[in-house]
Amino acid sequence: MNWILNKFGITRELINSAYNYEEMSLNQGNSNFEDIKRAIEILAPVSCGIPLIRIGASGDGGYLIPNDVEGIQACFSPGTNNSKYFEDDLALKYGIKSYMCDFSSDIEKFRTPIIHNMQFFEKKFLDIEANDKNIDINQWINTNSTANSDLILQMDIEGAEYRNLLHATEDNLSSFRIIVLELHALHLLSKVQFLKGVFFPTLNKILKSFKCVHAHPNNCCGIQRFNEDLTVPKVLELTFLRNDRFKSTAVTVQLPHPLDAINVKSKPPLHISDALLKNADPLLSELNGLRQTTAWLEKRVIQLESKITSLT
Repeated sequence: MNWILNKFGITRELINSAYNYEEMSLNQGNSNFEDIKRAIEILAPVSCGIPLIRIGASGDGGYLIPNDVEGIQACFSPGTNNSKYFEDDLALKYGIKSYMCDFSSDIEKFRTPIIHNMQFFEKKFLDIEANDKNIDINQWINTNSTANSDLILQMDIEGAEYRNLLHATEDNLSSFRIIVLELHALHLLSKVQFLKGVFFPTLNKILKSFKCVHAHPNNCCGIQRFNEDLTVPKVLELTFLRNDRFKSTAVTVQLPHPLDAINVKSKPPLHISDALLKNADPLLSELNGLRQTTAWLEKRVIQLESKITSLT
């Protein structure tokens, strides 16, 4: 029990007051394989009936979301790391304001300047207790939005996503039309404390009102192989759309999507496989993956040839 509390910073007060984590302490050890498979399957993207668009950078910092942004009032974006290409696109192309926070960032060090009256930054971490260094997700949303607002959440906070999403009220969570979420530590699905005490409660809460419509592996950290037929990227970027926004139009799920881009350009791309692909078009997905890998290899060949030439 102490391991999971320390690893993910989930306080005893939060656990005792809001969620039943008994299984976490009663079932120490490794996860059942069927539970791991089910955890991966619930992340498998489905078609939302809306084409996807890319918002943000051409590499890391860019995400695919449904082309359903008209009427969205604001984006809430914890975890900036001095970069806000996603928020810049929202402001300049769609007129959407962004509220950002990150204690490790400094406004004068942002790669692009703050856009006046469109972007607002607080030098605080997102966490479950507000203090000089932290901001509470519910207070943050309530202060900067109005009732019945439609919002976007873009969250990349290095593992703190679990406790903050658990802490968010269901009303605040459902105010988001689109959620872009980077999930970390997925190799720990093999540990029952993480799977049943952290992962399932978090994802089940999201999936009450949302479905996953896109997944993209961050190639920063490799994959975790649970057996020969089941692998998952250790870090996975996911896009969720609220259930009431789904359309009946036929739009094919492609993993990777033609608009996907590699996060770490010096490393080869990772591709979705196994249970995560269950709703995707297998031929288009394989073709897109081959094209992405081929393009990376071609660039790598050019880089190596240039390096060899410079040494001769």
